[in-house]
Amino acid sequence: MTKSIAEYYAFEYLPKCEIDDSFLSSWRGLAYPCRVIQCIFLPIQLLTGYFILKKTPAVMKTMKQSLLVFHVCCTLQDLHFLTLSTSYIFLPSYAFFSVGFFAWLEFPPLLQVLPMFFVLFCEEFFRSYPPLNHDNSGTWSATIYLFESRASINPDNIFRFTRDRSRLIYYLGTLSLNCMIYGLFIFKIPEDQEAAKLDILKFIPCPTREFFTEPVFVPSSQEWSNFMLMYLVPIFIGMTLTQILFFFSISIYYLFVRKLSVSISPQTRKLQQWFFVGILIQVLIPILIQAVPYAVITVMMKHDKLTQSMSSLYMTVFGMYGGVGSVAILFVHKGYRIIVFRFFSCKTSATSIEPYRKTSENTGRIQH
Repeated sequence: MTKSIAEYYAFEYLPKCEIDDSFLSSWRGLAYPCRVIQCIFLPIQLLTGYFILKKTPAVMKTMKQSLLVFHVCCTLQDLHFLTLSTSYIFLPSYAFFSVGFFAWLEFPPLLQVLPMFFVLFCEEFFRSYPPLNHDNSGTWSATIYLFESRASINPDNIFRFTRDRSRLIYYLGTLSLNCMIYGLFIFKIPEDQEAAKLDILKFIPCPTREFFTEPVFVPSSQEWSNFMLMYLVPIFIGMTLTQILFFFSISIYYLFVRKLSVSISPQTRKLQQWFFVGILIQVLIPILIQAVPYAVITVMMKHDKLTQSMSSLYMTVFGMYGGVGSVAILFVHKGYRIIVFRFFSCKTSATSIEPYRKTSENTGRIQH
């Protein structure tokens, strides 16, 4: 039985394994596509942020805050995965090494992971800090905020937050739960990293050559990670989905089922309905793009046919979430779509813009 990684590499790996040295399986097959995607999407994301911040039409002002938070959180997520700490993961284990900017700066492996937690924590802070929610107007948490903001806008909603204190308590509770879940993932970092790698080689006997030549880090033991994924993470995901479905159902009821309130005009309700459908499409498009490779990688993992190129492909697609979401924001919502066409084409006819502009002037800051 081998006692070290060097012995395993010399006496087990090189003589017995069919080594995959293809481009897609190498670290370059992950790093280079991620850099290209970041270069393509970053200008779009910056432009989207500018449009939301400076060009949001009057009829969409009440949802400006939640759209901006959702967009910023998703952009930070992309920046982390595609550039700062691009993770080359040896699935189905949780061992990885970074091929991002943090690795070039020689950050310790744990410090390369922590910024992602920071992104998630900031996401929670932005949506729980009371001064940012005076109009009573990312990722899972940003999605909750997006649907909660939409539901809370309706004055007839008996479940909406009417006080900043109540909203702060609600989101601080969610933040505490998130911190606990994220912290538990790195709660048991193996002190003997070489022994942890040898344990991984028992069920991944022939990883790519990078497992032996790069500074691979094992953030937690396989047993502890499996326990987290089997018990705590499903509970957390279930609670998150319950919140999203709750606020989603409230919006459906007050926008499509309940009779029209005397305080809201038919025109305003129609705009609210269209904007709610736009939010739904905006959220579903990037999720669906990720769902296909996730389904494929899950099936392959179950049948022991998962390759490193598939794992890298999934990580690349995962990093596209924010970019695809930015494109969806610009083209799903009519207000932004008109502004984009007008921004890039001086030939946009005034007649195509006038109806929406006229609606904005008539309704002002309505509850869109």
